[in-house]
Amino acid sequence: MSPAPTPLRRAGVEEIVARLEEEIIFGRLAPGARLTEDTLMARFGASRHFIRQALVEVERRGIVRREKNVGATVRSYTAEEARQIYEVREMLTRQAVLMMALPAEPALLAELRACQERYRGQAERGDLRAAHEANDAFHVTLFGACGNPYLVATLADYMNLTLPMRAKNLADRDGLALSISQHDLMLDLMAGRDRWALAQLCVDHMAASKADYLARIEARAGAAPDEDGPAARGRRSA
Repeated sequence: MSPAPTPLRRAGVEEIVARLEEEIIFGRLAPGARLTEDTLMARFGASRHFIRQALVEVERRGIVRREKNVGATVRSYTAEEARQIYEVREMLTRQAVLMMALPAEPALLAELRACQERYRGQAERGDLRAAHEANDAFHVTLFGACGNPYLVATLADYMNLTLPMRAKNLADRDGLALSISQHDLMLDLMAGRDRWALAQLCVDHMAASKADYLARIEARAGAAPDEDGPAARGRRSA
């Protein structure tokens, strides 16, 4: 049996995972980009063992795909895949909110307000990585109020699946401001009794990042070489 990883080894892998995740979700590593072990070893100054462990973890989080004879690539989705993933996430979100007891307990509201202040503060400082983490903490805490840990865990899995689609929106000033204002409104609704309004707001909260990702897919498709153009005809005649 392999020895349990020491805190130092764990920290090394976690740091690589955090930096890889940051480069992917904020667009510095494009969808479909190959992630070779040698390149990552040089970039992060880490051993092959650490890099492999980190790739296993980012694959588990759904932001990297590893395939036989291809290796690791930054995960990309088709428009249809993106729509289907968001469909499931929206259904899970609505169900979780409709299961919540409202008005929310004062302790829960206080915890959510603390998450929101961290989110707002990190956004004002321009620390997008910390803002992303505070944003996810807000949502996981909110969903926890449904009382079903299995539903919360599934929601967290789908949040990870949409990570490459949604976190880039935090780099947009208007998108970040909208996200913060919607969180404030969620807190107001949680102090009341209208579950349906809260559920709809939580679903609408995803709309901007979903639309942005679909627009990026469309832009990439529009920028693809014309398969009937001169270059394609040259390839066919070669």
